[in-house]
Amino acid sequence: MNFFLPLIYLLCGLISGKTSFDFKPLFSKLLTKFIIPIVIIYNIATNFSSMSVVLVTTIIVMTLMLLLGKIFKINPVDNLCFTYLNIGWLGLPIAASLFGNQAATIFISAYIGSSIIGNSLGAWLLTGIRFNIRKLIQMPPVIALIIGIMLLPYSRQIDLEFKFIYNIAKFLMSFLGMAVLGMWLAKAKITLKDLRTTLFLFLKKVAGYCGIITILLAFAHLFKQNLILQNSLALYLFCLLPPAANIIVLETHYLGTGRSVKPISCGTCISVIAISIYSLCIIIIKHIT
Repeated sequence: MNFFLPLIYLLCGLISGKTSFDFKPLFSKLLTKFIIPIVIIYNIATNFSSMSVVLVTTIIVMTLMLLLGKIFKINPVDNLCFTYLNIGWLGLPIAASLFGNQAATIFISAYIGSSIIGNSLGAWLLTGIRFNIRKLIQMPPVIALIIGIMLLPYSRQIDLEFKFIYNIAKFLMSFLGMAVLGMWLAKAKITLKDLRTTLFLFLKKVAGYCGIITILLAFAHLFKQNLILQNSLALYLFCLLPPAANIIVLETHYLGTGRSVKPISCGTCISVIAISIYSLCIIIIKHIT
């Protein structure tokens, strides 16, 4: 039942998106400025030792992929759509529902790393501007990361006294995040040609990320990273994630265009179907074993 909750939240967003009320700006602001930072702070403060490896690995892998795309002169928007994944709003709630808190810890770590690289290197790819450390530090995920590290000495107290607030924030992140995705999908005009084009790119991304995940699991086995090894099935969920919705924000701000809307919308539709099939297979496997 827990697996179907994110899909129910998505349906709520689809229904809301057909009305005249536009909750996307409010929900997005709540998620970006408050709810997701609370989740990040709690997990960093209480689980940093188990998160650090995934966080650093995500930063390294994303940086290399974005730089390779630039070397091979891939269109910056396409490069971002291939590399910058919707880990926070789609991957995290489904991973938490399907695989539990350990998998959620991995996805939160990856989300922090992808947010840092996606927003900093993403701006650089789109405009060629220099890095601005001051602006990078002012990003909500980075601020949350710093606060979480500062609270490490109080991890036991935070786990005991703020677990209730964390659970509320985690629910709101799942509900509001999936609802926002549903609202965007309700407004998108998708054709069969768009779906075919996106499906081809999606299959390429699945193949590429499957290879990367398999290599990372080999390194995890070599260096005995038990958290990663115990959640190997959850890791392959990364292969099925769509492009991050934040790409359209970056593109609109820096280029004044919106060509990433269709890859994001179509990719989300395809990902929801693919993740549903994958999740049902996992449920069947768990039931059999």
